[in-house]
Amino acid sequence: MNEVWSSKGEFDRTAWHLATGSGCIEVLEKLWDWAKKLQLKQEELMNEVLLSKGDFDRTAWHLAAVCGRVDILEKLWNWAKELQLKPEELRNDVWLSKDEFDQTAWHLAAGIGRSKILQKLWDCAKELQLKPEELRNKVLWLKDKSGKTACHNAAENGHVEVIEKLWDWAKELHIKTEEFRNEVWLSKDKSGRTARHMAAGRGHVQVLYKLRDWAEEMQLNPNE
Repeated sequence: MNEVWSSKGEFDRTAWHLATGSGCIEVLEKLWDWAKKLQLKQEELMNEVLLSKGDFDRTAWHLAAVCGRVDILEKLWNWAKELQLKPEELRNDVWLSKDEFDQTAWHLAAGIGRSKILQKLWDCAKELQLKPEELRNKVLWLKDKSGKTACHNAAENGHVEVIEKLWDWAKELHIKTEEFRNEVWLSKDKSGRTARHMAAGRGHVQVLYKLRDWAEEMQLNPNE
């Protein structure tokens, strides 16, 4: 077991990590079948396979989000459910799994502009039947170690489509003006920067327009 699954190469990555990061879904399927044929216990399948961590403490869940492979993310999600994990285990150990920077797959996908990955992650969150408060605090407005939310990451890197999706989901949760003011418009990272600061600093004019439109729709003074 240790020689096969725990053997790590460069960047502390196992074969599982490498296959995920390269988008090789066929290899992942073979590795998973192999693990089951070894009759590994549920705990081993979780800790040594699905949730094993490589460089930056990232799991395959993080890597699938980074490489933009919705099909791999779906496979990982289904395999986790196949292990008959409790909803809280799926939420905490898979969906909310954080790397060494306290970034979840949600943060990473937003920063890279993986809107389809974000949609899949949102669908998984809804499948877990998270309450609106959890969707707000554990998903939309969750901050990483530097104090950034998904909105900060998307704004900093100019991902307009991600900003639009975040807005659609916020409306789905019926956020109020005060929440928008605190969690989006005035929300700062640990360097004191809002999403507007980040977009302006990188010259992302379209993101600024979207944030302004969002503020106007929430009947917030854009000059606040």
